Amino acid sequence: MLWGKEFPQRLIFGEEGFFTEPRYLPRQYPYYVARAFLSVQYDDEPREDEEVYYWYRVAWEATEAFVERWGGVDEETLRRVLREGEGRDRLAAVFALGHSPFEGVNEELAALLEEPDWLLRCAAACCLVLRRDERATPLIERYLALPTPIGVDGGGRVSTAPQASGWYNLYKQLVPWMLAEWGPSSLLPALRDALLESCREGNDKRLSPAAAGSLKASAYALGRRGALGALHGVKLPVLRRWLSVLYMALGYLKAAERFSREALYEQLQGDTPLSKEVLALLTEAFALPEQQAQSVLMSWQIERIDGLGVLL
Repeated sequence: MLWGKEFPQRLIFGEEGFFTEPRYLPRQYPYYVARAFLSVQYDDEPREDEEVYYWYRVAWEATEAFVERWGGVDEETLRRVLREGEGRDRLAAVFALGHSPFEGVNEELAALLEEPDWLLRCAAACCLVLRRDERATPLIERYLALPTPIGVDGGGRVSTAPQASGWYNLYKQLVPWMLAEWGPSSLLPALRDALLESCREGNDKRLSPAAAGSLKASAYALGRRGALGALHGVKLPVLRRWLSVLYMALGYLKAAERFSREALYEQLQGDTPLSKEVLALLTEAFALPEQQAQSVLMSWQIERIDGLGVLL
């Protein structure tokens, strides 16, 4: 299984130190509920009372408020919110049920694919893909290719549409990891479109963290499915092309399935077996000169220095 498409529980749940070290959620709610409220962002306005207000604490407060409105987060309540709720509450119910082990969820999510609300349809489709349900394929192709919806926040600033904030870009990073090892071949053009859309986002010098994550996931998926020529004839900024080619090579070599995150980080440094495999693929399959292949191999370190996060 590819670990890139899941949040490790160790990165979600904390213990008794939650209120003094609020970087994690307490084990007060099930994993699938935590996933939902870490995905759907309820808090639109900046906090004036604190310099730093952790994402996890915002998620916990949103969960508590949801429980107060609806009476709980049990299976029956979540299904009721799916039928009767509106806005972000309904989105949260989609993600909670979508990540849950409950029976009959796929049928309820599939029914949402015909809803007039584009964001609700996308949320349902993302969950169905992660549950390996091909009924979501046509909508996911559009979702991956289209840019993030834009709106105006409460302060009059143009940004991500409030109800798309958080989850819309997050699942553009998670869904391609699933598509790397599952789904019809008709999804390959959509993965290519997702990669190119990621390259278009951000400014000329630096990708946003979300765009970088989507680029890496989409490129890995293309490589994993053997589409090494996906960028043929496409002009991209040098660093973005290098990073795309590197992750396509890693996908082709199934690197994320062979190594843990930590081990993969180590394998791409120095004269290691994986580094040799990557360099050989870059020179043979991509016809890169040896010096340029070395630059591609090191491109993830440039991105890391630029503040774009961990390797994968």
